Amino acid sequence: MELVRGVEGSLNRYRILANIVGVGLATLVFIGMPLQFIAHNKSVVEIVGPIHGFFYIAYLASGFDLINKTKWKIWQMIPVVLAGLVPILAFIVEHLTTKKVKAEFDIK
Repeated sequence: MELVRGVEGSLNRYRILANIVGVGLATLVFIGMPLQFIAHNKSVVEIVGPIHGFFYIAYLASGFDLINKTKWKIWQMIPVVLAGLVPILAFIVEHLTTKKVKAEFDIK
């Protein structure tokens, strides 16, 4: 019971951070970069970039915490790392990871 609660807390933190990182990266790539290169306006990139960077580091830490709590192999962290670097992938990896953790630990 205690293990499931620890995994559930780690999963919740991971899910929140995955969505924040996904939205931040999508904002950077689909709004900030076009504005920077087409309209020569760096404001979105200058504001969202550092925020995304901060949350990406927190996201990686939460991913490592989740891997540690679930006792998965370290190589299973690769999708989590890539998800914060490829637009929209964070949402897909978060969904698949959540599904796997919930099934493995019988979390509702």
